[in-house]
Amino acid sequence: MGISKNITQRRSILLDKKTYMVYNPKCVFENHCGGFLNVNINISRGKCIMGKIDPRVVKTRKKLRQAFLELLVTRTLGEMNIKDLTNQAGVTRGTFYLHYKDKETFIETIMEEIIEDFFTEVVEYSAVSANDDTRVPYIQLEKVFENIGETPEFFITLLKESEAEDYRILFSDKLYDYLLEHTSANTPNPVRKLPKELLTNYLVYSLLGIAESWVQEGKIYANHYMASVFVKLMRSELFEEVGLNSFFIDSASHLKLASVN
Repeated sequence: MGISKNITQRRSILLDKKTYMVYNPKCVFENHCGGFLNVNINISRGKCIMGKIDPRVVKTRKKLRQAFLELLVTRTLGEMNIKDLTNQAGVTRGTFYLHYKDKETFIETIMEEIIEDFFTEVVEYSAVSANDDTRVPYIQLEKVFENIGETPEFFITLLKESEAEDYRILFSDKLYDYLLEHTSANTPNPVRKLPKELLTNYLVYSLLGIAESWVQEGKIYANHYMASVFVKLMRSELFEEVGLNSFFIDSASHLKLASVN
């Protein structure tokens, strides 16, 4: 990746004589690194070598992400502003703008990042059976409720806010991709028998709606209990028909899967 001398000098922070922290808008969306990369630069030759993300960048990004989640308790996405974010995070406006172009870029980056992290944490790949070592994705429901319980404001925002519609669609699309992959051994894929929007809306609103009630009631039921209840709710003739009866798993189902891996 080449960075010109002028751009480097105009949009960078000198860390030492050879290392710059360079703003790269593309990596905000592709690499989720807050828009900055450490780059070792040879100014005389106009060349650069990408290095590790600076720890200060990581620390600042964590502060802003936590501030965002805390503000969701009292603010909608539209009501949130940069002053709120910087005050809550304990950073300056100047620092914010070193990492993000504007509030919209920040919200888009953080929302996408949290959704990506969610699926990374709750999806597990396991063999279909002892006789079939094809690995397909499963949703571990205990981890789902654990994750939602840690950041309930985010998921309530995702469920209810009109301004979060694009992110609900992103969440639904990712879920649908895993549904297709889970049933990919079948040809034609049975999931495609159902209209995508009907299936994903049913699953997203069922899962997040139940989780919202659970949170509002003070999470009085354990994660494993909520997982087992949701598994039972998802057992239906329709789900069996399209091969999704085992897509959502609780701890008991997880143990069975572990025994064949």
